[in-house]
Amino acid sequence: MRKKLWILGTLFCFLAVNTVNAVKVLKVQSSGLADVKVYVTNSPGLADCVIYVEESSGLADGNARWFYVDSPGLADVRVLFVDSPGLADKKIFFTNSRGLAKCDVDWAGYKK
Repeated sequence: MRKKLWILGTLFCFLAVNTVNAVKVLKVQSSGLADVKVYVTNSPGLADCVIYVEESSGLADGNARWFYVDSPGLADVRVLFVDSPGLADKKIFFTNSRGLAKCDVDWAGYKK
């Protein structure tokens, strides 16, 4: 019985630990609503982050994989896409390959 309780307790701890999930992103149209402003570059070498957009939040993990949401309540970060690199907080590049996605930015840390 003690061993079963220990196993259940261990499983619960693994399930309770918050694993790294996709960054849930809400696109906004106003800088007043945005947590962070990003500029999309044409080259991964110029970007702070190389981003892959997932179609399912369950498939994504880490800061380099985004999942777009429609509700502000579900978003980890609200992003405004700007047309000038000088106006941006971060520069990003979108990739079509999960393996090339990389990012050290803590997007949730920008949340106001």
